[in-house]
Amino acid sequence: MISKSKKILETAINTDTKVTEELQVRKVEEGRSSMQAAKSQGKVISALMDQKHKGSIPGIHGRLKCVEYLKRNNVGCATFIGLDKMAKWKDVCQRKISTLSFYVIFVPCFRPENVPRLFDLVKTKDSSILPAFYFALRDTLVANDLDQATRIAYGKTRYRVVTLQGQLIDQSGM
Repeated sequence: MISKSKKILETAINTDTKVTEELQVRKVEEGRSSMQAAKSQGKVISALMDQKHKGSIPGIHGRLKCVEYLKRNNVGCATFIGLDKMAKWKDVCQRKISTLSFYVIFVPCFRPENVPRLFDLVKTKDSSILPAFYFALRDTLVANDLDQATRIAYGKTRYRVVTLQGQLIDQSGM
């Protein structure tokens, strides 16, 4: 009985070690991939901003000029948000949520722990770009730390939550 239990324990320890090693390898691979994507994206943004400062692209609002520049100079690819396609979010952007109660004014859902919505923390000089921010951020909530984010994200209702350290828990659980 004891020897059988020892074998089961040894097998469990070996399995745990293998799974931990695989997890570490995956984390490293994800980190490399993320770093490479950020580096590539940084190159694209730098090139576009350089063209803006030179006056070649009058504002980044001109997405067709940006696409043409990226293709012509083989800089890389980028995703553009067409502000004309974001008009449907304009009304939502102008509504505020109550910070005094636990209920969102325009969405009938409970805001756990009364944490703020990330979109409400965005401040811009040009309010015409707010719909693009809302499109990207939606109703993502901001938690102080990962413990609070986990409580909020995995409560009765699923929420997309980001921490002040930049950790993200998406509604899909990733």
